[in-house]
Amino acid sequence: MQTISLIRTCLAMLTAAALAACSSTPPPTEEMAVGRSTLQRISAAPNVAADAPVELQRARDKWVQAEKAMTDKDYVQARRLATEAAADARLAESKTDAATSAASLKQVQDGIRALDEEIKRRAPR
Repeated sequence: MQTISLIRTCLAMLTAAALAACSSTPPPTEEMAVGRSTLQRISAAPNVAADAPVELQRARDKWVQAEKAMTDKDYVQARRLATEAAADARLAESKTDAATSAASLKQVQDGIRALDEEIKRRAPR
């Protein structure tokens, strides 16, 4: 009777161990694909390297670390780093868009200022 109980306990432990082994973290293939394509797209965009070099380099560094984590089969770390690399790349893109918008705004303001001066110059006194 006690032997049967011991066998059942051992079987339960083996089953639990087998289930735990099967439920290990799967490779983050989707996150890696998204991170890779985001980084490639933003790296190829004009002015990103000039307007957001720190953010772009941070994204590239995290991408390299994510690839190393994938090679080491540290899927949790790879997923986190790939997601962060994509976020940093999008930050670089946003910073570039903001710089472009600021330059456009300055041009519009300069045009308005020039028109205002022209109107004042031509106004009857």
